[in-house]
Amino acid sequence: MSNGFKNFHIVSWNVRGLDDQDKCAVVKDAVVSTAPAVICLQETKLRDVNRFKAHSFLPPHFTNTIQYVNAAGSRGGILTAWNTNTFTLDTFISRRHTLTTVLSSTASEQCFSITNVYAPSDNHDSGTFLDDLLELQPYISGPWILAGDFNLVRNSAEKNTGTLNVPLCSHFNDTLDRLGVVELPLLDRLYTWSNKRSSPVLARLDRVFVNHEQCSSYPNTTLTSLVRPTSDHTPLLISISSTIPKTNLFRFENAWLLNNSFLPSVLPAWRNAPPHADAAGKLAGCLKTTRTAAKVWARRMRAPPAFIPNCKFIIMLLDYLEECRNLSAQETLSAPYARNVSARP
Repeated sequence: MSNGFKNFHIVSWNVRGLDDQDKCAVVKDAVVSTAPAVICLQETKLRDVNRFKAHSFLPPHFTNTIQYVNAAGSRGGILTAWNTNTFTLDTFISRRHTLTTVLSSTASEQCFSITNVYAPSDNHDSGTFLDDLLELQPYISGPWILAGDFNLVRNSAEKNTGTLNVPLCSHFNDTLDRLGVVELPLLDRLYTWSNKRSSPVLARLDRVFVNHEQCSSYPNTTLTSLVRPTSDHTPLLISISSTIPKTNLFRFENAWLLNNSFLPSVLPAWRNAPPHADAAGKLAGCLKTTRTAAKVWARRMRAPPAFIPNCKFIIMLLDYLEECRNLSAQETLSAPYARNVSARP
């Protein structure tokens, strides 16, 4: 995974629970749209994750390759998943508030460690959490990424209220210095969490840190935010330089079968495939012609190109305005509608 040829992405997101099936569908759609190689979810609130459940909120090629920390009742829960076409698991370390996985590239000899973090929301336990982070350091070699919900701020600028627990901030910053990590700057917003009130409290709780080896191996690593279709936390997108080729694959969507016009549009292509001398060639020909017909149908049935991007733009605009002032009553009412539209598969 040398620098500068292709990019792979890591999504980190506090999803605030995955018990609801409809919410799982929204999370899956939001994650699939980024084509990630690794997915780090926090606060899943799941005590167990079987393959069927994983399929409800993870893309294909991820459901067989997961590591997770069980929730304690309805609190907590951490899950890390990766694309089997891109990475394999070397080893992992599971703790109460962290899940560290060491992943190796399927296309090279390179590997890196990623620690998925969900820190305690009660700051009385933050000191223990920070001590646990320090205990991880001896087990890490090579590039290291720490990503997730740290439930801590580093200075007064990271909360719109300006209130600050100075000793806890100092402890947090001192721990980061001892770990030898630096924070990736979030390029497109100030805060990552909102309590969603009419006069909201906003804070920077979700963040990403990297060590020196990560910086030197992948100097073009960047951090941006995604549209937040659900949860009160903003999903983060880490873009990392890689030599792993990104192929353009055809993906069949099961939802197409629910449309009454789909089968009448594509079945003739199967029947009218060019003849072949052998059964294998005939099957391949049928699949190719049907795939082409499905692509044409999907393009024809797609929503107007600007519709969903415009809704996502409105969401980003409202999130930005909320960082500067309280939303008006009309803006507050329009935000849920825009989120629902942008979350449609």
